[in-house]
Amino acid sequence: MAGSVEHMAVAVELLREDQRQQGSFLKLKDPVHFVLGNLAPDGIMSRKGYVRSMKMHTHFRDGIPDWEFTREDHQKVFHQRIHSFCAQMLLEPALDRDLYLGYVTHILTDEIFMKTIRQEFMEKIAAIGLTDRDAETFEYFTYDVNQIDFRLGREYPGIKCAKDCLRCEDPCSILEMVEPERKADPDAAKQELEKVANLNVVKPNPEKVADLDAAKPAERAAMIISEELADSREWVRNFFFDRAPAPQKPVYYTYDRAVEFIGEAAAFIKSLFTDLPAEE
Repeated sequence: MAGSVEHMAVAVELLREDQRQQGSFLKLKDPVHFVLGNLAPDGIMSRKGYVRSMKMHTHFRDGIPDWEFTREDHQKVFHQRIHSFCAQMLLEPALDRDLYLGYVTHILTDEIFMKTIRQEFMEKIAAIGLTDRDAETFEYFTYDVNQIDFRLGREYPGIKCAKDCLRCEDPCSILEMVEPERKADPDAAKQELEKVANLNVVKPNPEKVADLDAAKPAERAAMIISEELADSREWVRNFFFDRAPAPQKPVYYTYDRAVEFIGEAAAFIKSLFTDLPAEE
């Protein structure tokens, strides 16, 4: 998946387009929350006892491993989850639309990253006999992405404004959605509550919530709580900006390709965000 500063750079490009269109593109009330939303899905990594399955959940990837991400049936489920999340979260007046729009932007950025950069990286790493099942592969991958993020944090146009957003202290959290494949199940609420319990998140009272699909936002589970998002923002600010080392040369994924990817991702998302509904 894309690096933290890569995500911020995509947000910068979309905000730049929004400025060109005098705010009519993203229709934001608070651009800072849009930037924070672009980091939110990875905020789960701040959770005590974090395991990778938690990150797969916040990225709508339950049951969809990296090496099967592009499989047709998995793509169908993945896109159903995105559409359901948008319908439930972006159109709910009680929720922070800007934060959730940033969240969706992160998910879409990772989608195109998986379909382009990850595949290119795996083709290159295969030359030394490694595959996407080898732990060493991801050591190389993490090294390259981090070096690129360190450099983006120093050089990418507009990134300083995005970095300043990380100092925002507003309480922000991300609520669970009802997954589309579970809506027709009469035991949907029970299954959702069990899933929440297994992931150790803040959960609603099952006596109060008979039907999660009809529940008010305040009664739904918090998928990522505000403290986790705040801790994640602080980590990104320290690791990639305030205490970042001098970037070294990446091996398999280049800085120039990353800059090219940021433009590709922004263009891809722009095409999907045409005629976004504004917050009421």
